[in-house]
Amino acid sequence: MPDPELKEWITLLKDALLGLAAIVTIFVGVYGVRAWKRDLVGKEVYAAARNLVKESHLVCKAARTLRQPLWASEERQFTDEEVEHTTKNERWRLSEAEGYKAKIEKFAEELKRYESAKLDLRVLVGSKIYEGFLPFGRPLTESIERVNAYLDLLQDHSKTYFPDSPEIIEAQRQLYPSDNLDDELSQSLADLREEGEVSLLSHLHRKSIYG
Repeated sequence: MPDPELKEWITLLKDALLGLAAIVTIFVGVYGVRAWKRDLVGKEVYAAARNLVKESHLVCKAARTLRQPLWASEERQFTDEEVEHTTKNERWRLSEAEGYKAKIEKFAEELKRYESAKLDLRVLVGSKIYEGFLPFGRPLTESIERVNAYLDLLQDHSKTYFPDSPEIIEAQRQLYPSDNLDDELSQSLADLREEGEVSLLSHLHRKSIYG
């Protein structure tokens, strides 16, 4: 028969091995959960960063569209009765004002999606995300301000303005200096949007905005 002392040592050894196995199992489980969480967060950050890049492109395009002249389809169509009781100039001012108000509403919707995309990424990586896109916000704001300045003229009925009035021509020149919108503001929109995207490269697993 085995020595009682030896049996006791064997029992203790078995208990120790079982305890060690339990500790190892717990460690592996905790490590696995942490690794899974890191992987999950990493995927969420990537998806949020990718969405923000997309929304920044869309809001940049929307800012350019906001400043463009009205297309014929965007102009108000007046009824015969409205034509009878208004002058050509009154109809022009009303059509321009309504057209650009509608543009602002569309731009506001796109801006809301862009701001929401920034917030989604901010929740995951912190407020530093706002720093990268803060400069981009300036030309976006300026685009709205230029449209509002034009609207202020159109809706100031204490003065008579015509399509060829110097004030109207200057306000339009601020909106769309050329058919291609290749002015300084448009370039600033494009450049500062790219700077914002550069700040996201580490989250996008890229070294350049070009791929």
